[in-house]
Amino acid sequence: MDAEVLKKEKEHLEIIVAKVAHEKKSTEEKLSIIGKENLEKLLEVRENETGADFEYFIQQLGEKNDLNLKDKYTRLKELEFLTGEPFFARIDLKETSKDTATPYYIGKFGYSEKQPIIIDWRAKVASVYYRYRFPQKAIAYDTPKGKEIRDLTLKRSFEIEDGKLFKYYNNDIQLDESEIIISKIAKRTGGVLEDIVSTIQLSQINIIEADPRQICIVQGCVGSGKSTVAIHKLAHIFFNYPNLIHPQRSILIAKNQILSGYLSTLFPKLGIFDISYKTIRELVFNAYIREEIGLDMKLDDEQDTGDYDTKKIASLQKKIERIHNSFENKINDVFSRSEYISFKGLKYSRNSTPYENLTDILIDLEEELLTEKNYLKENPNSQRSPLFKENIKALRRLIEKVTSLKHEIKDKVLIRTAKDFGVDTKDGVSYKEALVFLYLYVELIGLTKLMKYEYCVVDEGQDFSLLEYLVLSKLVLRSRFSIFGDLNQLIENDGITKWEHIQKVITEAKKASVFELDTNYRSTKEIISFAVGIMKPYTKKYLPKSISRIGAEPIVKTFDSENKLLNDFELMISQELKKQDKSLGIICYSEKEMKAAEEIIKKINPKQEITILSENSKIQYTPAGLYLMKVDDCKGLEFAKVYVLGLSVKKLKNVKEARLAFVAATRAMNELTILGVE
Repeated sequence: MDAEVLKKEKEHLEIIVAKVAHEKKSTEEKLSIIGKENLEKLLEVRENETGADFEYFIQQLGEKNDLNLKDKYTRLKELEFLTGEPFFARIDLKETSKDTATPYYIGKFGYSEKQPIIIDWRAKVASVYYRYRFPQKAIAYDTPKGKEIRDLTLKRSFEIEDGKLFKYYNNDIQLDESEIIISKIAKRTGGVLEDIVSTIQLSQINIIEADPRQICIVQGCVGSGKSTVAIHKLAHIFFNYPNLIHPQRSILIAKNQILSGYLSTLFPKLGIFDISYKTIRELVFNAYIREEIGLDMKLDDEQDTGDYDTKKIASLQKKIERIHNSFENKINDVFSRSEYISFKGLKYSRNSTPYENLTDILIDLEEELLTEKNYLKENPNSQRSPLFKENIKALRRLIEKVTSLKHEIKDKVLIRTAKDFGVDTKDGVSYKEALVFLYLYVELIGLTKLMKYEYCVVDEGQDFSLLEYLVLSKLVLRSRFSIFGDLNQLIENDGITKWEHIQKVITEAKKASVFELDTNYRSTKEIISFAVGIMKPYTKKYLPKSISRIGAEPIVKTFDSENKLLNDFELMISQELKKQDKSLGIICYSEKEMKAAEEIIKKINPKQEITILSENSKIQYTPAGLYLMKVDDCKGLEFAKVYVLGLSVKKLKNVKEARLAFVAATRAMNELTILGVE
């Protein structure tokens, strides 16, 4: 590091911090109009409520005070971050014809006065920082006006904390950039997701910047940051496609409540405050309620949806096609009759459902009927009045026939088709039946009250069945998806075994952009080596590579009784709880071990807060919390240190058991201890 360069960068930073602080103070003054009590309530709602509740409250406050409160509040949160770390990088770009380069300071959020002072990481020019490892000539980047060519003369990274610059790196060909990543990861405590805007890799930015109008499928190995990339992709979309895709009309889907709540911890850090995040079951339930389908849903009934493979789904889709053919023929038959031949200009569209087609035809017929009646009323003695009278009679008969066909779809065809595929609607529907019926409903009737989402991100996508994807594709506009997952972490019986199967089920997915992330950034080299050893007997595909972050070897112990296992755990955890400054995950293979672990911790320290991960409770994630969970519920999470209770690595019998052990072991960032019974 050059002392003079460091001095100049510190001086520049001080100027920027002062400017940001001034705008922050100005924004706070503008917000003070709503009053201290309302501001405190606003912060409380933001921390504890869902996007919809926050949207409603902030809208009401804004209208009451004649203030664009949402934008002001969002900007205040951005400025609060920028006062501590205004930027994390700098690139200098020079036009070939000029002697001097233009510096661009890149931050998590942008800041401008008359000219941009901090460039938002999502801006087109910021892509240069992620795409080019070191300075070089004639680099290209996109702008709203088209492609630009510049010389990248400087690429510099900063370490800034609390508004103070401690270090800078000139990213030249001699610098191994993994050193920067390792330095950043070392500061993380786990327990919550952190943004990666300063360390996004080329493989990740390719996914983030991929066109959202095309389906994106990402096979990401364990610890490759796929969940984090998914949320960064959303932030990038909202910034660059504000008129096409809106946060309030987008959704993140996870398999369970634990994961959806965990992922949501990253939203506010990236300035996302009004996106929906749900489990697939919540989404299905919501669709039934909004559409007033009126069936009793027993969504807790566990049923394997995996029997809907590509062949069975193809038969379901062919059945829909045959129904389309049937009703198109019925409509053509009706309009081909001599008495209705003059109204044959109405066309059947395969882009609409049979029910929607009939509804559109009825609207046109009703309009034609009204026209004929009005003409007759205005010209009762016209020579053409007998013709209009005949047309009115014909139109009424025609409307009756089309209405009958419309009722046939909803009252007979839908129910009969559902029954053909094993759905009995008399006594309520299970989860699988609810999925099948909803798909048929959307394909035959169409959505009338539920607006389709403009964009959808699916996390842990390998755990979703083809039937679930089929239904999801009908609830998202033009099937705009990003699907993130890892086939080596498939632990659900009905999950995806090949990403190609999705492309067979969803028409739009045939032209999907497919990406692979193969490097683990979460865990130490020792933990990854251990985890890979678990999976190697069963597969050589999609195993994670390490960035050589060095740490302690995993501790693996086996005991001849569970009592001895718990006694050893008690000795270890008692030392751990003396100084807890990082996240700690305790993953149990049985309910019995989970209860025993809780009792041990409470015995050591009755005041110790334990976050028990459960599907039925809302969870507040913290960076230095103690988390207790069953092994089935640990997917997608990360902790600085992990204890796995009840796992005997040498007794693994099949690939499913290996995957579960692989998932449990790779939750650990820095330290891993596995205690099992022989």
